[in-house]
Amino acid sequence: MMRSLALLLAVAVLPAFAQDPARVVKPEIRVGDSWTYRSTNLLWPGTHEQELRVSFVDARTLLVVSTTKGEGKEYDSSWTPEWNAVTAPSGLMFRPNSGLFRFPLRIGDKHEVNYELLRPRGNLPESATSGSSMVAGWETVEVPAGKFRAVRIELDTMVRSAEAPRAFPRRATFWYVPEVRRWVKFQVTTPKFTGIEELIEYKLNEN
Repeated sequence: MMRSLALLLAVAVLPAFAQDPARVVKPEIRVGDSWTYRSTNLLWPGTHEQELRVSFVDARTLLVVSTTKGEGKEYDSSWTPEWNAVTAPSGLMFRPNSGLFRFPLRIGDKHEVNYELLRPRGNLPESATSGSSMVAGWETVEVPAGKFRAVRIELDTMVRSAEAPRAFPRRATFWYVPEVRRWVKFQVTTPKFTGIEELIEYKLNEN
């Protein structure tokens, strides 16, 4: 009788700890979590490595310090708890935010994305982006940090720059991994360039 009760309790508790593949919940980001990426033609021309480390987190904001490998330069950025960018390491500000992620992630979900990019203390937007984000499905992806089962999120937008007369298309894909608490791969393509970012290693604060 006692053994049967123990098994019943174990089965009842299991779903609370297992990740539901049909519904991915918002990550629990903690101070000290870090991810190191290798990017090519993304932040700057060529290939670079940088570590992102969470320095502050509350119910509304994530603050991240990015350190470039080799040079040791540090850049600050801020995000929503859902990993939507608010301020970029370059200093550009998103208004209201990048709007990519809406948790819980459900396969097939789609929503509109609209934001402007502004320079610090600037009154006029440098660019305006509009389009849609879709949770396309699960797939296996391999990066330097290993092989992962990831949620593929596709972002199709048009970008209108203050310096260009016509809007141009931009397609971005994120491979988000729940147990990593972030994406392990990111790729963006425009008519002028293709940039890619892949995870090299990560360290999560489990305390």
